[in-house]
Order: sequence, then C-alpha cells, then structure tokens
Amino acid sequence: MKKKVLIVLLSMIFIISGCTQTETPQNHGDEQGDQPTEIIADANILIAYFTWADNTVVVNPESVDVDASSSASVLTPGNAGLMARWIQEEVGGDLFSIQTVNQYSSDYDECLDQASREKASRDRPALIDTVENFEEYDVIYLGFPNWWYTCPMAIFSFVESYDFNNKTVIPFVTHGTGGLSSTIRDLTNALPSVRVLDPIGIEREDVDSSEDKVKSWALNSLK
Repeated sequence: MKKKVLIVLLSMIFIISGCTQTETPQNHGDEQGDQPTEIIADANILIAYFTWADNTVVVNPESVDVDASSSASVLTPGNAGLMARWIQEEVGGDLFSIQTVNQYSSDYDECLDQASREKASRDRPALIDTVENFEEYDVIYLGFPNWWYTCPMAIFSFVESYDFNNKTVIPFVTHGTGGLSSTIRDLTNALPSVRVLDPIGIEREDVDSSEDKVKSWALNSLK
C-alpha cells in the first residue's frame, strides 16, 4: 500500500513539474516580444538632419577658422551632417538634409540672433524639399544642433509636415556648454504619440573626434 502511495505522489510531482516548465518559456517569450530589437531589426531607416552648413552660404570658405568650433561647423557637412554620415555608415538608411527656404547668416553671432527671433515668435520656417515615401520608413534618426536651449524651429517644421504615427524617432544632437537642454523634451512634446528613444549629445568641439562613439551609439540604439 505504501509503495502505491509513493508511486502516486511521484507521478503528481512529475506532472506539476512538467506543467511549470512548459509555462515558463512561453511567458518569457511573450516578454521578449515586447523588446525594441524585434520591432527595429528589419526597419527602413531615414536619417534626417538640420545643420547650419546646409542652410547658409559661406562666400569665402578659406577665411573660416577651422580650429574654432563655432566657426568650423558652418562648413559642409556641418556637425550634425557629419554625425549623420557616420550613423549611415553603421546602420544604413537614407540621408535627408533639412533645408530652409530662407537661409541663415554665415556669421555665428548673426545666425544666433536670427535663431533667437525665430524661437521667440515660434516660427515654422518653410522647407525647400520633402521626403519621398515618408510613410515607408519605420525608424527616423533626427539630428540637429541645440539652438537657444531647444531644437531649431526648422525641426518643428519638419516633424509637423509628416505623419509620425507608428514610427520610432532617435535624436542626435550637437551642442555647446548647454548640453541637451530642453531639446528632447520639446521634441517629444511635438511628437506626443511617437516613441522617442534615448538620444546622443556631442559637444561641438568634440564632434570631429567622436566617430567611434557615434557609431557605437547608433548600433546599440537599434537593440
């Protein structure tokens, strides 16, 4: 009689153990399905960026002091443009330079004054071109400089020109001593229903030496 009871108890233990083992991997699989990797892995990528260099005309490029970070960024491809190229080299995708109809001064202080006026009046500068087949992109890397502690107003012109629903936005920012300031908060507020992932911010004087850092970030941002 004791042997029969023992056999019954062992059988029940094996059954319970078997049920527990089959349920655990299933739940784990469901959790993994929520991770960004599975959403982004085969995504169509757009790398859109606004840079001072593409939105001004330098009459005499030879006169620009390339050792001064505030001046060197006015030369093509510009800081954000350079970062955009590195991102493309690492993750692929298409490049798109955001350019305004009305250009900015190539003088640093005058450009800042113009940017300050645009911010104060919440301007939405008209853009020259549009992205073809925007709806086909899943991931948008969006790059720009920190202008007066927020995004250039042209960035808001850009994001308000398209339907960003079901897209993922990954910002990259160049800045001075102000860091990211309110750039990401303001961008996220402009895209309330869009997933905005962790950005990278590079101080403008460090951009030229940040290729490895930018590429590593770009690759990890898709995981």
